Amino acid sequence: MRQIDLQAEIARLRQLGSDFEDLHSEIRSLALTPGTDARQQLTAKIVDTNELVQQAMFRLAALDGSQYTAVPGSRPSLELLASVVSAASIAVSDLACALEANPLEGAPFPGPPGAPFSSSPAEEAAVRTARHAEALPAMAEHLANAAHQLDLAYTGCYYLASGITRDLKQHAEHNQATPAPKITDSQYAVLARLSAGGGTRYVISRYGVLKAIDKDRATVNVATLNALIKRGLVEVDTTTSLHQGQRLHVTAEGQRALSQHKPATTPARTAAVTPPATKQAAVGRTR
Repeated sequence: MRQIDLQAEIARLRQLGSDFEDLHSEIRSLALTPGTDARQQLTAKIVDTNELVQQAMFRLAALDGSQYTAVPGSRPSLELLASVVSAASIAVSDLACALEANPLEGAPFPGPPGAPFSSSPAEEAAVRTARHAEALPAMAEHLANAAHQLDLAYTGCYYLASGITRDLKQHAEHNQATPAPKITDSQYAVLARLSAGGGTRYVISRYGVLKAIDKDRATVNVATLNALIKRGLVEVDTTTSLHQGQRLHVTAEGQRALSQHKPATTPARTAAVTPPATKQAAVGRTR
């Protein structure tokens, strides 16, 4: 489980929503003139939208697998962020379709044998006008669809930023109201080692013996580890087999238990020391 700055991620999501909103407004206000001008404008918007798609995927990658996944309500939030990526990608597709519908200038194929190679300027102008008139409604429809998808994207980003803020607040309030799980000193020691970088649980195939190690490959007590797993303080990645090795992560409850545990202190033994004066008196009596 990666530790990231969730407040910084919330700020990045708000900025991403603002960028999507600006791009939405720009696309809605586009007045395309079919031909080279439209190609240049659409190309620029496709590049801009693709950059925002990439940013949305970065935010999804940052949150997925982070400590936020242990917060109740995080799954719908991650699914919403995935839908933002989808909506923005569809917007790119619609812009590309508008680019395809845009009529570009160029000489047509020559007619059948015997026909003149080129049309008259008047005929070419008439053909161009007809092509532009046919393309404009299709391009406008694709632009409207792209704007709608960007509307969904920026709304999703703002909603997500607010949702994560709410989830974190409710989670913190719940943690304050609920006592942290009690753990022993030996369980504390295992949690502390695993929280520093996780660990691995595996089986020695030849003997079928279960083993566990931390990130430094130091052995972890399996009995203590099993108790932590049973209580939900350590999570095991079961997507791989024990023969391959299964990753170990400290859960949010495990982190709470770790942060609030107070190890028992063993009182230092005080040595019985006879003061020098007493020693001298004792020697005198002996004599």
